[in-house]
Amino acid sequence: MKSRSPRHQGGAVLLIALVMLLLLTLLAVTSMRETTLQNRVGGNVSEQKRAYNAAESALREAERRLSTLRGTLDFDKGSAGFDSCTTSANALAATVENLCILSDSKDLDTQAKVQAWAQTALQTLSDAPAENSVGYRGFDGQSRYRLAPRWVVTAMKGGPEGDLGDVYQGRGTYYYRVTAIARSGGARFPVILQSIVKLEVK
Repeated sequence: MKSRSPRHQGGAVLLIALVMLLLLTLLAVTSMRETTLQNRVGGNVSEQKRAYNAAESALREAERRLSTLRGTLDFDKGSAGFDSCTTSANALAATVENLCILSDSKDLDTQAKVQAWAQTALQTLSDAPAENSVGYRGFDGQSRYRLAPRWVVTAMKGGPEGDLGDVYQGRGTYYYRVTAIARSGGARFPVILQSIVKLEVK
């Protein structure tokens, strides 16, 4: 049996080495693309979570401020809501800072109304009260956001429930819808949250 000379085997080894190198390069490129994709997905999830947390904080702060107003003299004049957040914030400033209660004619009770409100609110860059929303500055009023979350309270249609005499005296059960919106620093993922608050005034 004849064996091949080492000179003829040198080309086969080179070819096998090049194929192996090509396979390793493909594995490395695939791994890098997968890692990049995972980083993007992780960043998107993190961004969405920050937006959700900011919206929920704004929602809870609006609920807290509304509850603070209950039983005060300002509640009587503000319980039905106002035409704008600027008017509301100024009228209720003695009791609660930056509380916006809009009248039931501006209630955000449909998805179309919420989307229209959100579009306007997202265009407001400052955290000051605007026509239809108030900027959230944190529980302590000192927090700063790149894009301030916005919120609004609207009186729900139907007015207060209770005996007619009690209603005329400002007592009864009042229902409000609280709506908050926030987006994270990338401004790609707006999050809208709503809750309904029931206030019993005796």
